[in-house]
Order: sequence, then C-alpha cells, then structure tokens
Amino acid sequence: MKIIHIVMSDSFAGIEQHVNELACDQKNESDIKIIVSSGILKKFNSGLELIEIENFGRRSIYQILKLAYLINKINPDIVHSHGTKTTQVINIVKKFIPFKHLATIHGVKKNLKAYEKADLVIGVSSKTVANLNVETKVISNWWSPLMSSNSIIRTNEYALSVGRLEKVKGFDLLIKSWKNVNSNLLIVGTGKEYNNLKSLISSYKLDKKIKIINEVSQDKLVDLYKKASVLLVASRSEGGPRVALEALNCGVPVLSTDVGHMNQILPKEFLAMPDDINSLTKLINNYVDQVENFDQSSIYEYVRSEFSVQKKSMQIKEIYEDLLIRS
Repeated sequence: MKIIHIVMSDSFAGIEQHVNELACDQKNESDIKIIVSSGILKKFNSGLELIEIENFGRRSIYQILKLAYLINKINPDIVHSHGTKTTQVINIVKKFIPFKHLATIHGVKKNLKAYEKADLVIGVSSKTVANLNVETKVISNWWSPLMSSNSIIRTNEYALSVGRLEKVKGFDLLIKSWKNVNSNLLIVGTGKEYNNLKSLISSYKLDKKIKIINEVSQDKLVDLYKKASVLLVASRSEGGPRVALEALNCGVPVLSTDVGHMNQILPKEFLAMPDDINSLTKLINNYVDQVENFDQSSIYEYVRSEFSVQKKSMQIKEIYEDLLIRS
C-alpha cells in the first residue's frame, strides 16, 4: 500500500508524535510518505520519507493546487489527514483529484463538519466520534515505543501530573483538590495557564506541596515516573489521554477523570467525574496518600499488551485494507 500522512502545524505535539510513531511502524510493510510543514520537519524520525511544504491557510488556493499536484504525482492508495485544519484542506484537494481519504480526529471537537466529508474517520476514543455522521472506527492512542517498561523501580517521592498547562487539562481543579493531601504534587508542562496556576498554588498556600516544572523529553519523563507514586489526570475533556497509557506501561498507578478511553481501562472507583471539583477531591482524598493500598498490576499488563503502537498500527492497516476493497 502507498499511504500519505499529512500534518500541517507549526508545533510538534501530540498529533505530530502520533503520526511519527505510527509511520515508523507502518513503513516496515507499506510505502509511507509524510507531507509535513517545514517548521517541524526536523522533529520527525530521519528514517521516514518526509515531503516538506509550507504551512498555509485553508483559503490559499494557490498552495492547495500545489498540494493537489504533489498528491497526484505520488498517486497514493490512501491519504490520511490528521487534525481539523489538515482535513479541511484535503477536502478541498479532493475536488481536483480523486483518492480515498481517511481522517483521524485526535480530540473532542465542537465543529465536526470537516470530518464528515472523509470516507472514514478514526477517533482516538468513542467520545471523539460520538456525534459524527460518517462511518467511524475507534483506535485509541498508544504508549510511546521509546518508553521502556523494563526495570522501573519506583521510589514514590511525589504524585505526578503531566500535560499542557491549559484550562481543558483541569490543573486548576487538581490544585484546588490538594488542600487535605499530605503527598507532594509535581506538575510537568508548559502553556498559557502557567502564571494563573502559580498564583492559585500561592493563594491556597500550597507552595511547599505543589511544584510546576517545564515539559521534559521522553527519556527524562521516564525518570520522573520512577519517582512517582501515582499519575493524576484531571482533564475536563480529553481524546486519550496518552500520558495515562505511558504511566501504566511503566507500572505507575493512575487516577483520572472519566475522559477519553479511561473508563475502558480503569474501574469506576479510580475515576472522577470531569469538571467536578467535589468528585475529584473525593477521589484524591481516598487514594493519593494511600496509593500503596491498591493494586493495578493487572491493568499494567493489559495496557502493555493492548495499547502498543504495533497493535494499533495493525488495526489501522486493517481499516486501510477494508477501505480499498470497497473501491
């Protein structure tokens, strides 16, 4: 199969990392090309076949025609778009040349119209595709293939939470819920909510218990997992979350709000209602300081076997094949 992945963004974040890892596995059996904007091209694995384009707006007809010419020249079996803007652009390209179009929606979106023009949509959780009027499949995120679960000996120095410092991630709720917790909390991430979160920590007089540090590389994140007693996900809304899979793969227990695919992985007693401070506070008070009293070892093994990139890549390949059979 000849597959084009297309990513149009200026930052190398969750979507781009997803495409990079998926393409690295797919290239062993298929002809994989990634069309990617120039600003992030060097972030992708050097062993991939990368085609550089400018990151243009969805109304730039000249650039869209150039992209159509490029795709037509490659003559792929499937074009796989990632993200809303990229999917909108590919929808316009299809007006000039025909091809099978598969799109992945990586988070819960309010505006889904662009995705409904694809032949099929993959969602990273059932919640991301719940309101789509098009054929959908759910293929969840996976833990990073660079993050080995071998020889993880935890020292339980702090509770850990990782993610972009944005309102949707619920770090404000996490901080507010920490009043009666003895354990220290380490938040890892960058974003526009940094100053607000620092002020909130001070206003609750939690400066000695809660610390925020900048996001780190995958290798350094493993070191942070080794010191973590538990990983906390407080998101109001979430496509995955991938960080929970990484923690469980490393043998770190997880407490989470009921977002993304978490209710398919964790039992109800380890889940809080999203955007509900009382529910989150109750969960944290019940478990964080007593984390040694609950066992998630069976969940670790489940995540390691069922949420690897190899497993998910095989499922996506089956979707490709089924889509082509219908041609």
